[in-house]
Amino acid sequence: MLPRSVCSRSLLEALQPLFDTGIVHWKKAAGGQRLAVANLLGLERWFRQHFPETQTGEGITSSRIHAVAQFRDSKAIPSNLPEIVCLRTTSDGGLLQNGQLVETTNATRQNGVFAFTLTDQTPFTLIGTCALIENPAVFHEFERLKIEPALAIYAGGCSSNRLVSWLKSNSRHGLKTLHLPDYDPLGLTEFLRLYEQLGDAVTLHLPDTLPSLFRSHSKATLLADSKNQRMLVELRQSKHPSVRRVVQMIEESNGGLEQESLFIRELN
Repeated sequence: MLPRSVCSRSLLEALQPLFDTGIVHWKKAAGGQRLAVANLLGLERWFRQHFPETQTGEGITSSRIHAVAQFRDSKAIPSNLPEIVCLRTTSDGGLLQNGQLVETTNATRQNGVFAFTLTDQTPFTLIGTCALIENPAVFHEFERLKIEPALAIYAGGCSSNRLVSWLKSNSRHGLKTLHLPDYDPLGLTEFLRLYEQLGDAVTLHLPDTLPSLFRSHSKATLLADSKNQRMLVELRQSKHPSVRRVVQMIEESNGGLEQESLFIRELN
């Protein structure tokens, strides 16, 4: 039984066929009403129709597979899957496995990336400085930017909590992270999320060409939707000097800047 006060509109809409057939009904209770089951067998049949008992097979532990089998939705159960980390390097020395140097550069040359799965008990650690890159185009050619880090990690937009936790654990041992997002409200908000976890161990990539690129290649539609506008309102209150600097460029150009523009030479 459930008190009526905790029954959402979406729940009641889903249960409407059960109300129509008398399987569930409202019952008076302590000055209010509660949702009660009148026909348990009917409720069980309805439940099995929507959430069938499906065997996933022996040895399958993936939460996503079990969620599809039970709820027809891979995201209905919190994920227990390991993170797939893709990185590129121009020289070895930034990644260790159980304290031993991992040769990543040859894999980068041959296959474009070096990849591994990141679990909660990972044997992999980062040392030195790494670049965390939001978009695939910049990640695949990051060496052309001639930035300090020799190791770049593909973030795929918003970094997962597991990846951020891994960076944080490595930061305690001296790792520095250079963040390369889009220069728009979403990218700056992601940087502040990283900064909240990593502190001064993470910095925002601010090349000297950024002001001129904003003038020549900023995009007004990156500010168009209401979500970005709400983010921009909050970013105006940020005290982080790098964020304030980019927000000023956004305000002056009335647009955001996609990070792919970093490959464009400064226009005089």
